Amino acid sequence: MSNLPPTTRHRLQKLPQIPSVWEGDCRPLSSLADKLATETQGQEQCIIWVDGSEGTVRAMDVVSPEMGKEAIVRTLIRAIENPQSPSPPARPQKIIVRDREIQFFLRGVLQNLDINIEYVPEVPVIEEFFRGFATLAHQRPPTLPPKYEKLLVKTAQETWQEAPWYFLADHDILCIQAQHWDIEKLYVSVMGMLGQEYGILFYRSADTLKKFRSAVSTEESLEQLEKAFLAQDCWFVNFELGENLALEEEDIDLELLPARDISSVFGSVHPYEGMRPFLDEEEALIVYVALKALNKFVHHHKRQLEAELLELICQRFRISLPTKEHSQKKVAVE
Repeated sequence: MSNLPPTTRHRLQKLPQIPSVWEGDCRPLSSLADKLATETQGQEQCIIWVDGSEGTVRAMDVVSPEMGKEAIVRTLIRAIENPQSPSPPARPQKIIVRDREIQFFLRGVLQNLDINIEYVPEVPVIEEFFRGFATLAHQRPPTLPPKYEKLLVKTAQETWQEAPWYFLADHDILCIQAQHWDIEKLYVSVMGMLGQEYGILFYRSADTLKKFRSAVSTEESLEQLEKAFLAQDCWFVNFELGENLALEEEDIDLELLPARDISSVFGSVHPYEGMRPFLDEEEALIVYVALKALNKFVHHHKRQLEAELLELICQRFRISLPTKEHSQKKVAVE
């Protein structure tokens, strides 16, 4: 099918035509994800239509390659009739694209709409749009402070090897007290005993921990669970499949995989910040000390933790801070 239905064509012809040049493009979403430092699923395509005269995005969509060139037309019609920018519905005077196949395809589909469709080597406004995302990506803070990254990743690997979820369920809460910083206590919840998700949560207050656990046990809708999740106040370390690796079976237990295939993800959740996928330097030090304390605690008390009924266990450790200004300073935790 190479033409629009007559009724659709008549509807579009009734819209005013403005003296604008629109740019259209379809490119792998991975090119945008690279600039944003985010993950993408599969080989999805990003379709974008912009008004080059105004410099505004009129429509944007993400589709699989199997959707074909028809998806480009669908997004264009939405840009004409229902733009996402404040601009009113309208037909452009000219469209430019950087793909000759798309040019010829659009010429056939948009017949009788009085739109001139031309090929150009580059679509400058769209290129600027993507460069803007690249700039934003460079301005983003790193997920971990560079001077602590290797140490934190190594400590998380030690946590994976200690496997605290063998001994602690998510309702077995540890309390860490550090005689440093402005945080009196951290409440530690270990995920992984069920073999589904592996991670450590360091709650900054007992109140938010209790509220989250209560909400999870009573709320049923996804919206309520999401609200409860974002109301947490904690740092987290999650263990996931390493980058560029894929599982043949989706439900496979990560513990069945070699340790080299597991990567650690650090971040924070707070009601006012949402989920933040990075730690600053002070946070990185706190999480490092908390992880070291957890590792030491599990290592020293495995026999006691294996008991069916856990008794109160207290232990005091001294942990060196990995900074030049604190090279000789140790933090006491219990």
